[in-house]
Amino acid sequence: MPYAMTHLAIAKEINDTIKIATDLPQYFMGAIAPDSVHFRENYHGEMKKQSHYNFGPKTWGSITSVEECEEWLDCLLRELSTPRNRPYSDYYWGYIIHILSDICNTRENFIYYRDWCIRENMPEDAYFNEQKHLDSMIFNTATWRDEVWMHLSQARGEAVGDIIKVNEVEKYRDYVFTAYNCETIVPYPKVYMTPDDNTKFIKNSAREIINVINTCS
Repeated sequence: MPYAMTHLAIAKEINDTIKIATDLPQYFMGAIAPDSVHFRENYHGEMKKQSHYNFGPKTWGSITSVEECEEWLDCLLRELSTPRNRPYSDYYWGYIIHILSDICNTRENFIYYRDWCIRENMPEDAYFNEQKHLDSMIFNTATWRDEVWMHLSQARGEAVGDIIKVNEVEKYRDYVFTAYNCETIVPYPKVYMTPDDNTKFIKNSAREIINVINTCS
């Protein structure tokens, strides 16, 4: 799945287009919050499925078809339609957009990546290496980074039901602040996605997610 900078880029693209949020610190905090389960003690993949409203039978990261992506989207839309989730806060809109971005990425990129790795004789970790590299390039080149960093620094964690805890979100935000300064990602010689491909993915995903948002609001 995409890393934090890609999620933030999609969230910003959406808000720049339709102004879905006014509380930008909480909106951007929500846009990274679903991945904060990584900071839970004894983390396992089922926790990630729950935080991403993926209630299908497959384990996290094992979806292999467009049909399974559509089932995941259906799970999300059913969850969003429950009265307990309305009205949507700016934080929760960011949260929803994160999950929709993961669905887009899985459908458009991830399910094809395994076959590409086999054809190109690439190691199993090539996908994650590439996503980290693309994310670090956004960090190093995005003109909006300092603005979004300022918003995140002002944000507070919010719980989402019993699947996301306040302290986890704040720990993850603090990790994101330091992660890109501490790690140099060296890409493999062959890549599936170039930085230009990722820019197109961000813009295309934002347009698609806006269409979904219009059905939820």
